[in-house]
Amino acid sequence: MKSFRTSLLSIVAILALGLGMLSAMPTARAQDSEFPVNIRFLNAMTAVGAIDVYINGDQEDQRMAVGLEYGVVSDVYQGTAPVTAVIVKQNVNNGFDRYLYQIVVPTEAGKDYLVIVSDLLIIPTEMDLSATDGDQARVRAVNAAAQSPALDFYVSRASEGTVLGDLSPVVTDIRFGQATDAGEVPAGSYDVTATATGTDTVAVQSNGLAMDAGQSYTLVVIGTPGSTDHPLTIIPVGVATSAE
Repeated sequence: MKSFRTSLLSIVAILALGLGMLSAMPTARAQDSEFPVNIRFLNAMTAVGAIDVYINGDQEDQRMAVGLEYGVVSDVYQGTAPVTAVIVKQNVNNGFDRYLYQIVVPTEAGKDYLVIVSDLLIIPTEMDLSATDGDQARVRAVNAAAQSPALDFYVSRASEGTVLGDLSPVVTDIRFGQATDAGEVPAGSYDVTATATGTDTVAVQSNGLAMDAGQSYTLVVIGTPGSTDHPLTIIPVGVATSAE
């Protein structure tokens, strides 16, 4: 009973801290222009329609992404360091707000973030935009599909037509809400396949993904296995890296 009470008090304290930080948060325009916090949002929610995303408050002038559709990546917006408050509402007009999420995301000055709004979680990921080596692209993957099994990822050159059985997974056992480490690959066109971990059962596949030199890609798996409306899909989000 003591451990339960301690855990409960910890949760209450965290919630109180989050609400206090939200009320004291400056608006999104209070921003260091030399070292901005850049944030993009991806709507991966299969259970609702379009969403609205607010930064550092819930007033009209703090609503940044408006009517962000499923599977779409927003424009880039500016957050604040050391944290950015994010509120997500359903994009409806029925006389009252329909809150979906209200969280505080740790953010660092001069960094770029992709915040994925999924069915059960908000998944914030920092994008590595440091310069790539030569003719290289940087790539990582995120499993943002709530009902997806853990995934193994396979990558091959599109022009080579390699059979899945001849490949070894690049990364394994990526569960919902998890992101892989980032790695660099030569620029080109790639086939990306994700299977249920430890099996050859293909969960999702995307062929001919272009990966250009000097770009950092986050490959986000969204959707629901077996769904016709929202099948499992890989959404590539590419952002230019910095110059040397």
